[in-house]
Amino acid sequence: MTQLQKIGAGVLALGCLFLALGVLFLLDTALLVIGNVLFITGVVLTIGLSRTIRFFTKKERMRGTICLGAGMFLVLLRWPLFGMILEVAGIVTLFRAFVPIIASYLPDLGGIFGGDGGLPR
Repeated sequence: MTQLQKIGAGVLALGCLFLALGVLFLLDTALLVIGNVLFITGVVLTIGLSRTIRFFTKKERMRGTICLGAGMFLVLLRWPLFGMILEVAGIVTLFRAFVPIIASYLPDLGGIFGGDGGLPR
């Protein structure tokens, strides 16, 4: 992982944090806009500009891209509830294929949440 990709991952995580805070603080428009900008910037820094454009413009992902873009636009127009509903729908549509990939990278947490309470035997 290059230095730029590490920075991109950090910016992406910061974007997700700002989006979560924006939702937590009753759909605060300023936090949601900052989160959106950081999220898109983080994606671009992590995978590169050309791959980002290819990812968002593929025919099978166009519905998710339109939902995400329209949601961001509605948040900018100070309609955060409808904007976030569209954004979530767009993100789910765009990144649904990556859930198994992400899950494979996560450590096995079965011992922590298992019946024995994660205590050693």
